[in-house]
Amino acid sequence: MAKSNSTAAKATKEVRELPGESAAHPMSELFDDRGRTVPWMARTVHRLYDAQAQKILDKEDLAIAYWYYLRVLAERGELNQLELSKRVGIASTTAVPALDNLEKRGLVQRVRDPKDRRKYYVQLKDEGKRLVDDMLPEITDMISSSLDGITQRDMRVFWKVMHQIEKNLGQMSQDDTVED
Repeated sequence: MAKSNSTAAKATKEVRELPGESAAHPMSELFDDRGRTVPWMARTVHRLYDAQAQKILDKEDLAIAYWYYLRVLAERGELNQLELSKRVGIASTTAVPALDNLEKRGLVQRVRDPKDRRKYYVQLKDEGKRLVDDMLPEITDMISSSLDGITQRDMRVFWKVMHQIEKNLGQMSQDDTVED
């Protein structure tokens, strides 16, 4: 990985040093001063959030991957497995073992769709609701603490930029991904 960042940093330096190019050239905005791109930083920040959230979820012996299913169900209510998978951002085949585990723990239940017996709906059980209700405030506090030192104005700019990136990528994707 260091080699990739090193290569990216070198490319950034070369791009910024092109003769006749202005400092506002779009390529110069693709990398930070360490050669990292927006997707790289988003991944890094996401992994750091996951690591901090996992410390909280360890109190309930719950993997971060399972937390995403519980959060979506708590927010959206009952969903079919395919819709739930899309909202969590996981392939539907990967969702099956996760849902098996959550069902075995008594956190969710799957109910067959009466109109199409091949489909299942997933809903939170009382224990799943309790777990989300207990864990969400602490996770929210952790996220809030991560924003210390950032002004409200900076956050408005951040959200504007992130929403524009999401819109741009959504327009490029042309598939049926679900936006949450």
